[in-house]
Amino acid sequence: MQEDAMLDPGELREGMTVRDLEGRKVGTVVHVGDTHFELEQGWPARREFMVRFHAVDRVEHGEVFLHSDHGVQVPAESEDVGTPG
Repeated sequence: MQEDAMLDPGELREGMTVRDLEGRKVGTVVHVGDTHFELEQGWPARREFMVRFHAVDRVEHGEVFLHSDHGVQVPAESEDVGTPG
């Protein structure tokens, strides 16, 4: 997104994958509110985070990408999160 462009909350949908700018998966959108969305990690859900819309860099090909300086302490989701081990 451009600096002056605003995110249209209508672009966000439950179930969308959320990634950092390097493309690493950080979770999944589980709820879209008026000013933020809720991001969940793992299955079954092990962690939840609230992410304000201004932290979104862009929505592209059905995925949400966060700004590098989004300010949310969300670790990248490891490949084995939520899988029986």
